[in-house]
Amino acid sequence: MKMSDKKPKLKIGIIVAVSVFAIVVSVLALTQAVPTIRLALSEGGEVIDGVLPDVDESLHIKEVPEGEIRYLINKKMLFESPYSLGDVMLENPESCAYDLQFVIYNAQGEMLYTSPMIKPGQCLEKDKLSSVVKKGEYKCSYSAQAYRGGELQGEVNGVVTVTVK
Repeated sequence: MKMSDKKPKLKIGIIVAVSVFAIVVSVLALTQAVPTIRLALSEGGEVIDGVLPDVDESLHIKEVPEGEIRYLINKKMLFESPYSLGDVMLENPESCAYDLQFVIYNAQGEMLYTSPMIKPGQCLEKDKLSSVVKKGEYKCSYSAQAYRGGELQGEVNGVVTVTVK
């Protein structure tokens, strides 16, 4: 076999390999597996002890009656891109008896965001969305779920606006 006979077979092999790769990437993108992997690998926000910085002192909750759930949440969350940190601004008052976790849903009931667990006296200023969200403004519902000893004790629901630029 001459060297010139091998070149067409090599070219065909490369074209087939690139085509298969393109098909696999397309299928993953259509099933949204690629964005999920990208979100899982990217750094999110960090829960810290204390109160949210740059929030007026009068807005911080000082007392929470026994059995009640109170917290601070940003009602107008802004994300510069689907993969960027956004201003979630979640605060669990030190006087709260529960660990809190926040879940945000779009109008179709699809989960867009789940926060890490925020213990009393902790806050989360910025975080990333849990799902890929296209550019736009979304009226969403949220659930502030209260846990004690790892068991759900109750929840409070509300409305927030999520904007992705």
